[in-house]
Amino acid sequence: QKDFFIPKYVGTLREKVSAKIDRLLDDVEAASKASGGNPVDFVKLFSEQLPLYTLCEMLGVDEADRPKIVRWMHYLEMAQQVTAAPWATFKSDPLFLPRYVKNVKEMFAYGERVMADRRANPRDDLLTVIAQAQLEGKLLPQEYLDGSWLLIIFAGNDTTRNSLSGTLRLLTQFPEQKQRLLDEPALITPMLQEALRLVSPVIHMRRTAIEDTQIGQQKIAKDEKVVFWFGAANRDPEIFTDPDTFDITRTNAAKHFAFGHGPHKCLGSRIANMQLRLAYEKILDRFPDIHWTGQQTLAPSNFVHGISSLDIKLR
Repeated sequence: QKDFFIPKYVGTLREKVSAKIDRLLDDVEAASKASGGNPVDFVKLFSEQLPLYTLCEMLGVDEADRPKIVRWMHYLEMAQQVTAAPWATFKSDPLFLPRYVKNVKEMFAYGERVMADRRANPRDDLLTVIAQAQLEGKLLPQEYLDGSWLLIIFAGNDTTRNSLSGTLRLLTQFPEQKQRLLDEPALITPMLQEALRLVSPVIHMRRTAIEDTQIGQQKIAKDEKVVFWFGAANRDPEIFTDPDTFDITRTNAAKHFAFGHGPHKCLGSRIANMQLRLAYEKILDRFPDIHWTGQQTLAPSNFVHGISSLDIKLR
């Protein structure tokens, strides 16, 4: 059985991702020309496209179904806003909630249909691995299947998308670091770890203490909720000298917690790093003058650092 997260598979996926990046950059250039050199949205044209393509390739989502995945991911990203402020959402768009419910129902119906198909007609894809997985000799119930495929596509999409956008923003905010990259492209690999540290695409995670403990001077009782703020850890001045500065030669940048840590480290970190590295190798080679205009839209979320739009110019 193929392992979809080991280096060998990442290598086979790399060629497809590389070709997709070239096509997306063609689209970015075409949009820029069509606008007469005015700003275009990097998120819409590139950041939200690449990770969804990669994840759909891994999962084995049919081409005809991929536009639905894009739409469903949009509604899933809005879930926190709907939960936190349902009346405000209703007032701003009275038809949003019915559309939200309709799309979520369609998404779960799709998952049920696809999982049933992969059990009856297995393919060489990740959806089949999930559908055929067993626990104590029994196939997983549908709610476990839904949780598995949706977690992979949601987590892998949102974080990589915002890392792509956030990295371009940093390169504009620290032009001397960008110039170093242009002069020495080999620095792209360490640069990406420093960018992940500063962007911190996942803002927090929460856990429940299973026993009384103490961290530093803080006592934590059994069953208390503990929130981990990744941005705070990634800018800890005791670990990172001058933590708010983007330094692409920082020697310990890889100590960041953007992918989690230990047994909870992101399963798809190799996939994410491969996409980020290829993207910035090609972006900087093709558009060395690319820059953020200063205009962006941030998603109303305290869970992910969601960059909903990022205006850029190529020249």
